[in-house]
Amino acid sequence: MSLKKFNLLFTLTLILFASCTKSEEAKTIDGNWEVTSIKEMSNFETPPNFLINLKTLKIAGFSGCNRFFGSIITEKNDLSFHSMGGTKMACEDFTVENLFITTIPDVKSFSFNEGYLQFKSETNEVIMTMKPIIEDIE
Repeated sequence: MSLKKFNLLFTLTLILFASCTKSEEAKTIDGNWEVTSIKEMSNFETPPNFLINLKTLKIAGFSGCNRFFGSIITEKNDLSFHSMGGTKMACEDFTVENLFITTIPDVKSFSFNEGYLQFKSETNEVIMTMKPIIEDIE
């Protein structure tokens, strides 16, 4: 093999490994998320969603019926929610809302699995799963 081919192959290999490493490091809870499941529930007419802002340590979103807001504390993969509040609209069905607001206090940590953000309980059980909301920029 010529030196030119070897250098090209070596450079391409380094780029491949660097791109894999960067994609792992790019995983962050910062951003917009749509809930895909809460405990055993995964069929939502309008799924809950939220925005996590790590610069301000704030969270806000839609809990199934109402809007909510609060603050977060995170260290490594530990996560907790504080000073939570929300609107009090009258809705026909509070099933999703009630499940959401009773699950949030049980969140103790997070992880990523195939691009999905997972909130976990104290026993490391996945209790909420979210996918990123990717907004179209036109």
